[in-house]
Amino acid sequence: MLKPLLKEKKHLIQDYCIERFGMDSEIWNDYKWYSGSKNKIYIANTLDIERIVPESKGICIFRLDKSPKPTTNFLQLFGKYVSKNFLEINNEDTIKYCKGEDLILENSNSIIPGFILITNKNRALGCGHWNGKLLKNQLPKSKFCKINFL
Repeated sequence: MLKPLLKEKKHLIQDYCIERFGMDSEIWNDYKWYSGSKNKIYIANTLDIERIVPESKGICIFRLDKSPKPTTNFLQLFGKYVSKNFLEINNEDTIKYCKGEDLILENSNSIIPGFILITNKNRALGCGHWNGKLLKNQLPKSKFCKINFL
């Protein structure tokens, strides 16, 4: 069952997005924040549903376990606001990424190890975990796809 998200957790995620991705805090003004099962964080527009308490509403944007983990849905929808810790990959690597493969890439000193946005031709593809050498694919299996050409 969804519950309003505690302000401390909301600020934790907003601060993470500002620090990690260089996002502007104003993008959150039109959303309500909720906490769901399994440490999932949801946002939804300000339209309230009366008389029912849904299991989920809006989209799951983060999971809070040891540290905040952005979801692929979050990065695909809000990727246009990301100004740091994103990696633009070429077409060949995009095909591999979309199949669910991890990528061994050249070190990029401008990217801090951790969760990053993966892009191709300025399109947000999803989430990856960068350790400085290996890009660990974080794309959910349900979103894997075979691309023949770009």
